[in-house]
Amino acid sequence: MLQPLRGFRDFYPETMAARRKMFDRMIGAVRKFGFREIDTPSVEGLELFKLKSGPDIVEETFSFVDKGGREVTLIPELTPSVARMISARRKVLTFPQKWYSLGKMWRYEEPQSGRLREFYQLNVDIFGADNIESDAEIIAVGIEIMKALGIENEIMIKISHRQLMQGILECMGVQNVEEAMHIIDRKDKIGAEEFKRQILAVGIREELLDKLMELLSFRKEFTKEAIAEIKGAVENMLPFSSKRRDVQEMTPGFSAALHAAEKLEKLSSYLKLYEVENYCALDLGLVRGLSYYTGIVFECFDKQGAFRAIFGGGRYDNLIELFGDMKIPAVGFAIGDAVVEQVLRKSGKWYPEKLETDFFVAFTNQDFYPLAVRIAKMLRNQGFSVEIDLLKRNLEKQFKYADRVGARRVIIIGDEELKEGKVRIKNMETGEQETMDLKNLLPEG
Repeated sequence: MLQPLRGFRDFYPETMAARRKMFDRMIGAVRKFGFREIDTPSVEGLELFKLKSGPDIVEETFSFVDKGGREVTLIPELTPSVARMISARRKVLTFPQKWYSLGKMWRYEEPQSGRLREFYQLNVDIFGADNIESDAEIIAVGIEIMKALGIENEIMIKISHRQLMQGILECMGVQNVEEAMHIIDRKDKIGAEEFKRQILAVGIREELLDKLMELLSFRKEFTKEAIAEIKGAVENMLPFSSKRRDVQEMTPGFSAALHAAEKLEKLSSYLKLYEVENYCALDLGLVRGLSYYTGIVFECFDKQGAFRAIFGGGRYDNLIELFGDMKIPAVGFAIGDAVVEQVLRKSGKWYPEKLETDFFVAFTNQDFYPLAVRIAKMLRNQGFSVEIDLLKRNLEKQFKYADRVGARRVIIIGDEELKEGKVRIKNMETGEQETMDLKNLLPEG
């Protein structure tokens, strides 16, 4: 029997019905904040991702040479495509622009729990707002989605600032900071010993390794007190005892790290305004792997740590100007459907995988088929989902089918009832039946 390719999935109607409920709740939460829906091509030029997403993403693409001799790929993520769209209309758009999209992405990587080769992804972005207020709102949107799904008490948002760790690394004398950040992002995947070997190879002095490990393991509630503790740790890294500000600013990385910590302090205040600070934690080990992130970064995990990140994102202020001559700041995140489904299933909140139909119109005589169509049409015009028998089955088999498609009510057109100008309506949940005048069901006569 033919099967879907490894890492790809079939969704039958009952499975897709549950998934649709999940998607609708996610989109409903985003729309509350005024985000507008967009869509992008499924295939883009590979160069777009070579330049904007880093080597790891490019190695995982479903890329090929098309009939025109161009290197193209199924999109592995959306941010570069959306950045291209913003750049194309940057001179006529009114900012901020708040966009979302829900579509399929593709990555040619080893399928594993929560990670597939084809997946749905919800992307949410704010363009044209270079401030902590937009960072706070984008995090609040993510938490609102978790609330809409009913799992807000089971998640934690880990937050950091990319320039904070970059500054710390520079204070430690690291020359190849970007490579060091890449190693830090992969530390949980490669193991402690391999991490130490790789981080020493990019310039961390051995006597500073324990200090770096201590900072990378720093995880506390997202409070100003925790951020103040980090600021103190950065100051203590200075290679001299002077506390004069002008001397401090001469130390590579110090000013950037301190500025990033101050940004985190402001973010803490704004998250309190949204009343979401209790869902957040400060985690210095979080840097996010994609090279275009420039500021605040965050990832959402289940508290038990049973799954990979539910969603993640951050600020990327320099990406759009690569497409044109205008700098447009941006912040956003993406949620993949596979991990969300895992969390919902584990928490017992996954949606019933069953079909639902408002009405099924059954009839005892094939001569009544035109009337059944009229009744179905009237109900459909009112927004109901309605099925009628298409296989000329007897009444018993029609009821069996109605049950299988989850019909809530069955309208029965029978000889005896029709003689009196009536139809019978059965509630499939309670078994109760009632009769209704046909003229009330079809008031047009």
